[in-house]
Amino acid sequence: MARINMADIVEALDSNFEKVLTSVVNDFAPDVTVEPRAVMRSFRLRLERGFANWEHVPDRSVDTGY
Repeated sequence: MARINMADIVEALDSNFEKVLTSVVNDFAPDVTVEPRAVMRSFRLRLERGFANWEHVPDRSVDTGY
């Protein structure tokens, strides 16, 4: 099994995650206005609490020949 660094993954995909998370919030609470950076900050905090720094993932989920 491969390992990924969750903090690095979130950092690398920061702007994509921010857009997607804001869109999800809007889908479930369309009348609520959220600050995208605040949503991302909360997401990061929850990730830090919910995951180990390094997480195991199936080898098929990682392409190292890039």
